[in-house]
Order: sequence, then structure tokens, then C-alpha cells
Amino acid sequence: MTNTALREETTSPETMPVRVKDPTVPTNPWIPPHGEEEARRYLSAVREWASVDWNEVYDDLDTILHGEEEISHHAAGPSGGAPLPNYNNDALTQRFLMALKLLVARALRDKADEKHPDIAALIGQACTLRAEVVAGDAGQTIGLVRKLARLTLDLAELLEEAGIVRGLVEC
Repeated sequence: MTNTALREETTSPETMPVRVKDPTVPTNPWIPPHGEEEARRYLSAVREWASVDWNEVYDDLDTILHGEEEISHHAAGPSGGAPLPNYNNDALTQRFLMALKLLVARALRDKADEKHPDIAALIGQACTLRAEVVAGDAGQTIGLVRKLARLTLDLAELLEEAGIVRGLVEC
């Protein structure tokens, strides 16, 4: 079997051999790794994905770590005998988890864990905290939210000091 190809536009055509398919070499058609429904689910998740609103994260950090509703650490309970603050724990937890996930991914991408031991320690804490399972107890949930808030703030500050992120808009 031969094929005609042009070497250059100015020269005459030259006959070039084309390799005939070897029947002893098996060829299989490409099969996608997932079915159509799975691919649609992935595409839907990508379409619904929203990046972290860092202004909202910092507002939450202010509320949790420095707000007027801050929880007292005394054995007597909350200051002034007030009930525990009613934070939207699921929303706060998800925001802090997503922020931590992005910060950790950015730090690992830039190999900050190899260059800065403090950042490596915070990445380890973030991985441990993400794996922590919390029961429905309000005190435990608020404790988890406070830990996530502190860890998010510390990691963001260290990454900014290291020059890995600037203003957290790009994460």
C-alpha cells in the first residue's frame, strides 16, 4: 500500500509507504472511564461550583474569633449567662473547610510545606481536623468551628507572609 505525499509545494509528489495494520496486535476501541450519567453528574457539579467568598470568610472569622458573641472559656459558661450563640454551624463549617482546602492545595502546589515548617504543621493540623467527626452536640460543633476558624486564619496569614498568596482573591 502506498500513499502520495508532497514534500514541499515546489517538488513533485513522492510515493511513501504506509504501514499496514498488524492483525496480531489487538486494538480496542476507547471506552470512557464512566458512564454518561456519571459524566453528567460531574459536569453538573462543576457548573454549580462557586469559589470561596473571602470577604464572607473574613466576616465569619471576625464573628467567631473576635465577635461580641464570643464564648467565654470559664467554667461558669457563656458570659452574662447568655445561651450559646446560634451560629449557622453547617454554613460556617463548610465555608471554613472549603477555604482550608484551597489554602492547603495552594501551599502544596507551591511546595510551601517543604520550605516552611510552620506551614507544614498547619497543613497537618488541617488534614487531621478535616477528618474529625463531630457529634450533634452544640458545644462540640462550636469548638470545631472555632478550631477551623483559627486554623484558616493562621494558614492564610503564614501563606501571605511567605508570599504564596496575596489578598486571597486568587485562591
